[in-house]
Amino acid sequence: MKFLPKLVATVMSVALVLSAGASASAAKIENATTNANSNASLIAADFDVSGTKLEPKTALPDAYSSREIGLTTPVRDQLYNTCWAYGSLATLESAQLKAGITTPVFSPMHMNHWGITREDGTGWIRNEYGGGYSYIALGYFSSWQGPRLDLDYPINIYPTQFSELDSSTKKQLAVNGIIYLDTGDVETVKTAIYNYGAVVGNYHVNDSYYNSFTNAYYCNIEGLTTAQLFGHCISIVGWDDNYARENFSSIAQPENDGAWLCKNSWGDSWGDGGYYWISYEDFYLFDTRFGHSYAFCDVDNYSYKKNIYQNETDGATYEFEYLSANTITYVNVFDTDSEYTVLEEVNFETISDGAKYDIYLIPVSEDGAPVNDMNKWTLLKSGTVEYQGYHNIDTEDMLIESDKFAVGVTLKNQKGSGNSIGVSEWLSTGEDNYIFLPQSQKGSSYIMVGSDSMDVMDFYYNHLDGDEIGGTFVIKAVASSNRETGDCDLDGRVSVLDATYVQRYLALITDMPFLSQAFADYDSDGDISITDATRIQMKIANIPTFEDPFE
Repeated sequence: MKFLPKLVATVMSVALVLSAGASASAAKIENATTNANSNASLIAADFDVSGTKLEPKTALPDAYSSREIGLTTPVRDQLYNTCWAYGSLATLESAQLKAGITTPVFSPMHMNHWGITREDGTGWIRNEYGGGYSYIALGYFSSWQGPRLDLDYPINIYPTQFSELDSSTKKQLAVNGIIYLDTGDVETVKTAIYNYGAVVGNYHVNDSYYNSFTNAYYCNIEGLTTAQLFGHCISIVGWDDNYARENFSSIAQPENDGAWLCKNSWGDSWGDGGYYWISYEDFYLFDTRFGHSYAFCDVDNYSYKKNIYQNETDGATYEFEYLSANTITYVNVFDTDSEYTVLEEVNFETISDGAKYDIYLIPVSEDGAPVNDMNKWTLLKSGTVEYQGYHNIDTEDMLIESDKFAVGVTLKNQKGSGNSIGVSEWLSTGEDNYIFLPQSQKGSSYIMVGSDSMDVMDFYYNHLDGDEIGGTFVIKAVASSNRETGDCDLDGRVSVLDATYVQRYLALITDMPFLSQAFADYDSDGDISITDATRIQMKIANIPTFEDPFE
């Protein structure tokens, strides 16, 4: 992801410095405005994005529809300018169905309220009614802030209720893998739909180019500037190579047959039950000024037995491409939660597909900085970055034994792959006109090149014209609890008190926090029942459970 001309830095023997003549402006972009209507709710900006080309494992059919084979959820009718929330959630729901998992309907309003400006003035500078950016959804998913059930957080909830419902409703999924797609390649988009059920797509909407008789759309207006684009986000769920070009409006018809089947968020009375077709040749479908088009490739059920360590929750708004070294280590330092001490996975964002990565557990010195001596680092996993986007890497399980720990991701440029990493960095359309402000602070992220290291906030201040806002690397650590299953009262041992706690919870006599519920679910079926209480009692009595009397 690039915006205006990037800074290039080179590594000197003592410190990380900017190359001579480099201009010092960070993420300043051209930003469009949006009309306050449902037809233009995705704001365009001059993002310059790329993506990964996918090769199908088998020959793809001429036509395919996730809708026809039951891999879509009911069409919704969006409230406010929230197409980016509806489109991304519809795509996630299809990905779950494609994986064979029955999925409930998730809450777009929770994502919308999560993505408004925080009380401290940080985050996306927007209110609940304003248009949004596709990157809001990417941050929401990658930081495990949601999704939540629509039943728990319905459309008529107000932002003032967010904090209460955010803490009292269950998180449903842990989104770990998101592929940015090379949308200039039709076979890539088809492959993603075929493999993952759906793709998030964005386009410029102009009702004049919609044929309501055939439910088909094709726009061929040339040369629209960023400020002239009216963005809309949809979920692309199929294709038909033989969809006739004559089906499109008489004022604009493509040269060839072929179209994408799209799921909209304007209700099921619009289009064909909420679906319609967009020509392969539409001028603005997949326009990079709307951000990435992507698919979900790695999604798990959320478990309160796991914790995601992270120094940002907004995801990558930029790529940290300021350095020219061949090998760079990006580090995040975390405070250890004594409940979650078994490091199992590392998540990070990068567009450097093809780069070699090494992931390390790094000790932290008394001053809070990661230790420079690589002899003291523990290698957790090595590999190659397979695609552009968000990655989840299973690592060797490692016990975290200190109050602070650091995770380093070393990226080595391979055959021009690049070695940048995602960063949650401020975005601005001009002096003091911010559209995104991060919650970055010193002591969170570090750059290491050879024997040199620097706090990333110092880098921003020293080498980017005194920039005090800075950014935070998108590197996250996933750790599990070493608590024993059945210890739902969290006292460090499994006893008859735990079985009683479950019984009282089932009898609605007492509440049970989500973490306690995770350990009370002894049979891991996602539901707390009398069976769990009985199995806890059997464990206490040392009665084997391999012959299950309840099955």
